[in-house]
Amino acid sequence: MRFIFALYLFLHLLPQLLPAYGDEVDGVITELSVTGLKRTRLSTVKAALNRFMGQDAETLDLDAVYAAVLDTGILEPISISVQDSADGKGKTLSVEVREKWSIFPVPIFFVSSGQLSGGLFLGDMNAFGLNDKFFLGGMYSDDGWMLMSSYVHSGGAGVPGWMLSGSFARSERKDSDQNGDDIRRFNLDTVGASAGLSYPFTDILSASFRVSYQQLTLRDSEAPLEEPGSGARVLGMGGGFSMRKSHWDGYLLSEKNLTAGYTFTAGIASDSFHEIKLRSVYQESLLPGFKLNLSGGALYQPYVPPLFESSPQAAQVNILPNSFSARNYAGLSAGFEKYLFRISVGVLSAIASYQIVFSEGPIIGARLDHGAAASLVFYLSKLAIPAMGLGFAYNVSAGYPQFYFSVGMSL
Repeated sequence: MRFIFALYLFLHLLPQLLPAYGDEVDGVITELSVTGLKRTRLSTVKAALNRFMGQDAETLDLDAVYAAVLDTGILEPISISVQDSADGKGKTLSVEVREKWSIFPVPIFFVSSGQLSGGLFLGDMNAFGLNDKFFLGGMYSDDGWMLMSSYVHSGGAGVPGWMLSGSFARSERKDSDQNGDDIRRFNLDTVGASAGLSYPFTDILSASFRVSYQQLTLRDSEAPLEEPGSGARVLGMGGGFSMRKSHWDGYLLSEKNLTAGYTFTAGIASDSFHEIKLRSVYQESLLPGFKLNLSGGALYQPYVPPLFESSPQAAQVNILPNSFSARNYAGLSAGFEKYLFRISVGVLSAIASYQIVFSEGPIIGARLDHGAAASLVFYLSKLAIPAMGLGFAYNVSAGYPQFYFSVGMSL
């Protein structure tokens, strides 16, 4: 009898309890609505927006929603609003988007002081509507040519991503110092293949693991300079962690990023070596359309053979020539980016920074360089490819100026 009486009270009071519960969800995002999709799967967009489920509609940051959509790289937000859900309980986050052109020949063109390279890749930046990336194509430069193919599955919240890639390159390898003068010169064939996994723990934290194989073969050279004694075959294994968050201020997209990784490269027919890599980006909108840019990078690989030395991209600087070669780096860059104007096909902005970089190698020794860089960048709104850019950099320490122009690549 006590059980029947308790059940009666529960059923009698249940209708009075439900409205109270409904009051708790009235102002909360409980549904997502996305319109404007043609090729992109709805699940792909929802994976980018799921972080906003359960948030209070009154305090929802619409700029954060805009940034999440824009951050996919394949969609341009048109309108964002919060509406009452159809069932009268909770709120619906409604997003209207326009898909960027994602299947096209991807032009790659890069000109810098003393270097010219270009190529064409047949690419799909939104393969199968999953925001996957597929490339097949090649590059040609003054020093040689390269063929490459890659497929990257982006994954999603709690769903692992993966990648596969392969390449072949034939080149006259020219490693230079801070003034662009050759410190090594030899002919080289390179065959490479890699595979990787990534797992997103949260919206901002992810982990990755990668294995790779490389075979480097020396060819006869007419005038070699500091040519390595032999080629190499290596197997690399490594992983890392990354934290990333983005924000939209109404004009420019900014990010905060910290990445750390470790790789052990086992020599099959050469020496083995270790590599530790750090990368950080801190961008903060000081005013709408005006943001602070801070970035840094470090690479530590003390026993790396000359064949596997790295470019200054590892230090996040561009005051050194792209052909510059060293085994260890540490660099910092500080500056600003200012929105200039927007037209139907994209946004033009100006970037200025001051950079400092430490580098060390067996030929160049240990040195410290510093200098300034400035560029105009045009972010394409209708094409899912990186921006076009025109830039200038001056290494004060070396008295070395450089000019850059790129299409489909970042300066």
